[in-house]
Amino acid sequence: MIKSVDIRVFVHATEDKEKIMAALKNIIKSDFNIIEEHYEGYYGNLIIVISCTIENEKAEEILNTILDNLSRPDKDNILKTFYDRIGKGNTFHIRLNKQKAYLGEYTISDADDVIKLVFKFDSKSSLEKLKELIANKYSNVR
Repeated sequence: MIKSVDIRVFVHATEDKEKIMAALKNIIKSDFNIIEEHYEGYYGNLIIVISCTIENEKAEEILNTILDNLSRPDKDNILKTFYDRIGKGNTFHIRLNKQKAYLGEYTISDADDVIKLVFKFDSKSSLEKLKELIANKYSNVR
């Protein structure tokens, strides 16, 4: 059903890169290969972009872990905005709060300070199955 997940997070000069890496580990739960790119911000500040791609079963595990641990309001949000989260090429976008991820919590956020996850699915029908999966997991909310 899921081909891969692309994960991307910005580390600003005022942030602790090790804490951001810990937040990623809380989501991914295993070793992963990262790509780290360095940029200069508008005011000359360092911005690090950390990204990685995880494929197949591990990507599906990540999605299931997120869905299993979302609060009822976050699941409501995802179901209400489901079709807005679908992108080109059968992708599904989720943005998680960075600080909450560091604490081991999964919270949907539409702010700028997020870990962005883009799940790639093999077909449109797989995306519809995802919507059913989210609705089915609704009974397991906290």
